[in-house]
Amino acid sequence: MNERYARQILLEQIDIAGQHKLEGSSVVVVGAGGLGSPALTYLVAAGLGRIGLIDADVAEPSNLNRQFLHGEADLGRPKAASAREKLAALNSTITINEHDLRLTAQNAKTLLAGYDIVLGAVDSHETRSLINWASFSLGIPYIDGGVNGFSGCVLYSNPPDTPCLNCVLPTKKISKNATGVLGTTAGMIGVAMANIALLHLLGFENPIKSKLFMYDGQRMCTNLIDIRRDENCPICGKC
Repeated sequence: MNERYARQILLEQIDIAGQHKLEGSSVVVVGAGGLGSPALTYLVAAGLGRIGLIDADVAEPSNLNRQFLHGEADLGRPKAASAREKLAALNSTITINEHDLRLTAQNAKTLLAGYDIVLGAVDSHETRSLINWASFSLGIPYIDGGVNGFSGCVLYSNPPDTPCLNCVLPTKKISKNATGVLGTTAGMIGVAMANIALLHLLGFENPIKSKLFMYDGQRMCTNLIDIRRDENCPICGKC
């Protein structure tokens, strides 16, 4: 183990104890596409003990500009299977629980239960809201990522300590239309999501607690915006 993760262990903030902590941690990622590809890759490379991977889609040509866990040979294959294959080749020591199915109100709690943190790497406003509800119901922190064109954002949700996704982006305000996205934008946001997850699992101070992380790829700048819980939020308002 020490040789594989040597450069992480050299960090005095991590060391052997931190690496063991990662080995005993688990993350479930909903979506193995533009955000999921970088997030899953860096979580697996970091040496987490168990990864849950949920995606019901198949790889399509329009995915290939940003979803690097899938190549031309994977077109038409389930993304969950394609992603698991690449991730297992990267790090065979990780337990990867693959779920080639769509998250629903009926199965969400069952699929997300038992993990230390949830990452939402999806482009559907309905699914993002569903993950937010299920994570809150289970008491599991949730990291949500979104991209649009050259820009993206990351939110960490863990009520009552922070707002939930619905406090900041109510379902009715999330666009239902497909939008263009530069591949590197998805990469930046996916990596940021993985970084926040690792900081959380290692017990570090969370830099985006009650803040929205914003990235602008055209100007190459980032910003942290203060956010507050909505006391009337139908998801977390009464907790």
